[in-house]
Amino acid sequence: AILNEADISGKVLEFGPGPGTNFKCFVNSTSIDEYVGVEPNTYFKEEMMREKEKRGLTFPLDFAPLRGEDYVDVMSESFDVVILTHVLCSVDSVETVLANAERALKPGGKMIIMEHMTAGEGTKLKMFQEVVGPIFNIIGNGCKVLDMTKIIENYLGNRFSVQLDEFEAPLPAFPLLFARPHVKGVATKK
Repeated sequence: AILNEADISGKVLEFGPGPGTNFKCFVNSTSIDEYVGVEPNTYFKEEMMREKEKRGLTFPLDFAPLRGEDYVDVMSESFDVVILTHVLCSVDSVETVLANAERALKPGGKMIIMEHMTAGEGTKLKMFQEVVGPIFNIIGNGCKVLDMTKIIENYLGNRFSVQLDEFEAPLPAFPLLFARPHVKGVATKK
């Protein structure tokens, strides 16, 4: 996975960590000095702490009970790594979250990204996404099927060195066929 391949170290900010889903990727592979999770669902705070303990992780953890769009009090250029995995699809403004992530990152800092995305134009899967998307938005906590590669590249532009790869995630056909198209990568702040 992208988190196992990237250098996750120093001061780390994660938008939408949920119950600490990515913590399994931090075991024996990182040197995190400090971790901040920006998560609007306050129920996940307890779950994150349990997951951290279960994985034997020792870094200090701060929980910011906010939406990614609302995390504006972060000190500029204060984080080494920002993690965005399966979160941009469910925010109200992808650009605002990316702007907050950009502001938080130090020059040379890395934005680690993995999101599901739209299928290729004219494909049956794209048509299926257009039918299922509005339904999943309702039952999937606001999740939307977006052209994430285009959005990320357009927003980060020439301020970042962006390396994105599109791939098919090994998800079960039912109920997640529409979410198989994915993009993952690293954007390094210039």
